[in-house]
Amino acid sequence: MKLTSSYCKNGIVILFLLTFVMYAIQRPTVLRAAKTATRQNKSILIWNSPERIETAAFGVGRSPFIQHGCHINECLIFDDQSALPLDNYDAIIVHVHELWLTKLPDFQRRGHQRFIFLTQETPLISQTLDVSALANVFNWTMTYRLDSDILLLYGRIHPRRTAPKTAEDIRTLMGKTRSMSAKNYAANKTSAVVWMASHCDTPSRREVYIRQLSEFIPVDIYGGCGPLTCERNHTHWLSHPKCYDVLEAKYKFYLSFENSICADYVTEKFFEIMRKEMVPVVYGGANYSRIAPPHSYINALDFTPEKLAEYLKMLDANDTLYNEFFWWKAHYRVEAGADQMARHGFCDLCRKLHQEEGVTQHYSKLVSQWDASTQCKSDL
Repeated sequence: MKLTSSYCKNGIVILFLLTFVMYAIQRPTVLRAAKTATRQNKSILIWNSPERIETAAFGVGRSPFIQHGCHINECLIFDDQSALPLDNYDAIIVHVHELWLTKLPDFQRRGHQRFIFLTQETPLISQTLDVSALANVFNWTMTYRLDSDILLLYGRIHPRRTAPKTAEDIRTLMGKTRSMSAKNYAANKTSAVVWMASHCDTPSRREVYIRQLSEFIPVDIYGGCGPLTCERNHTHWLSHPKCYDVLEAKYKFYLSFENSICADYVTEKFFEIMRKEMVPVVYGGANYSRIAPPHSYINALDFTPEKLAEYLKMLDANDTLYNEFFWWKAHYRVEAGADQMARHGFCDLCRKLHQEEGVTQHYSKLVSQWDASTQCKSDL
C-alpha cells in the first residue's frame, strides 16, 4: 500500500505532538531529580559544649538527619573544632550560656556563614552573660522562645483532625466526659498533689509558693527538694520515663512549676505530664493558651496558695469535674522529650541553610530579647 503525502505529514505531526507532551510531563520530574542530585551538604559545627542535651540528643555526622526523617537531610554536624577550617562551615552553633568556659570563634568570617545563638536557659539564669557584647555576631537564634529563627521547644501539642473548632465544640466534648461509659481518670489514684524538682532555690521562688500551698493541702515532693526519690535518665539528665509512670498511677495533680517566670519558657516536665493522666498545675511566664488546649491545665498564678488548695480539694472530691480536664486527650497529640526537641530543631536548621542561602542579617542587639528586667518576673 502506498502512503499518501498528507498521511505521512499527519503522522509526523502526531508523533511530534506525542513526543512534546511526554517531554513536558517528564521534564519537571527530571529537573527536580537533577536539583536534588546537585544539592551539596551543609556543614554545621557545634562550637562549644557538644555534650549538652540540646545538641547531643541529635547526634553527629549526616546519619541523624536521615534517621530523624528530615525532609531536607543534606547536612553534616561536627562537634570537633579542628575537623575543618572554620571558614568552611555553613553554620557555627554557639551555646551562649557556656561562653564563660570558651571564647567565641575568632576568624575571618565568610558572607554566607551563619553564627547561631543557641540557649535553653532564661535571661534570669544567664544574667552573667553580657549580651550587649554579642552585637552583630549572630545571624539566627535557636531557643525555646516562640520568636526564634529556629524553634528548639521542649515539647509540642498538635491538634488532630477531630480537634474542636469552637467553644461550643469544647463544651460538647467536655460533656461527653460525664457519660457513664467515659473513662474515670481519677480511678485508683490515692493522692492528690505531687512536685518533682532538683533545683530548690530558684528565681521564680516556686519553692516559696509550694511551701505555702503545703500548709493547706499535702504535697509530696520528689527529687533534691524533698524526701522522695525517683529514677533519673542519666543519658539526658532528665527524669526517667518510668518515674512519670509511677507518679501517674498515684497522683491526680502535678505541680509543673518553672524555675524562672519568663516569656515562652515551658520545660519538658509540662509536656511529659500532658502525655500522662494527670492534670498539670502550671507556674510560669508562658502564654499557656497558645501551646495547650483550654481546660487541660490549671494556672497557679490565677490563685493564691490557699485558694489553689481549695480548688484542688474540690476537684479531688469530684470525679466528674476532675475528668473534664481530659476532654482533649483523643483530639490532640503530644510530643515531649529531648529527642523531639533536637529533631525539630536540627531538621529546621538544615532546611533553612538550604533554602535561605546568601548573605544574611546580623542581630545588631539581643538585649531586648534577653533582658531579664523586661522578659521575666522576679517580684513574686
